[in-house]
Amino acid sequence: MHNELTKEDIRKMREELDYRRLQLMPELLEEVKRTRAFGDLSENFEYKAAKQAQNKNRSRIRYLEAVSYTHLR
Repeated sequence: MHNELTKEDIRKMREELDYRRLQLMPELLEEVKRTRAFGDLSENFEYKAAKQAQNKNRSRIRYLEAVSYTHLR
């Protein structure tokens, strides 16, 4: 199996990383703020969903950073 990333693969990963950092993360932060205002966080489904989306995005950012870092050296 071929596990090497091409320059195109790395370019696409960097584009996704930029999108997730610069566009998606601020949108998710605003969604968390908006849903937090709905009240009791223990029963606030919208808030929990917003936090899950934010955490999933952060996880993907960490993955992309790790992979791209190992291929820059």
